[in-house]
Amino acid sequence: MLLSDGELQLAIVRGELAITPPLLDDSEQLKSASIDLRLGEYIRTQKEPESDSGAVSDISDAGFHQYMENYTELTNIAATGGFLIKPGDFIIAYTLERIGLSGLLSGRVEGRSRLARMGIGVHLTAPKIDPGFDGHITLELFHVGRRPVFLKYQEPICTLLVERLGIPSGNPYRGIFRLC
Repeated sequence: MLLSDGELQLAIVRGELAITPPLLDDSEQLKSASIDLRLGEYIRTQKEPESDSGAVSDISDAGFHQYMENYTELTNIAATGGFLIKPGDFIIAYTLERIGLSGLLSGRVEGRSRLARMGIGVHLTAPKIDPGFDGHITLELFHVGRRPVFLKYQEPICTLLVERLGIPSGNPYRGIFRLC
């Protein structure tokens, strides 16, 4: 069952849903059945290839971490106030808010229609957030529009939908969040 605004507030009070920093006082982040999350201070961009060596990355854990280390770059955008996403860009971003879900809740992150109408997909794949998750949400942004768009640090970037499970998860998420 998708939680309404009142149920989301109750889940926060009960400690079933943790959001750090807390929602803004004016509650603009809290919608009728979702919570808007803001763009965090870090993004990861793909490096320009030095040459086409023909190397292929694999999707094993080791291959993934090697790819992230060798072919992407972590950047703090807080000092510049945001970043310019250009047509054709693919960028990994993180939410400003850290989310904690109890074993009773599951989440889903979706893009915002305003950005979609400008050609920006905010969450390319894997929108599910498992019960027990505790961390910043990783977003895969891509731009298929025709004009560059400046995305501001701390501006709403996605929306979080939270669902209540019928019984607590017997296998909650136990991974460790890191800026991949």
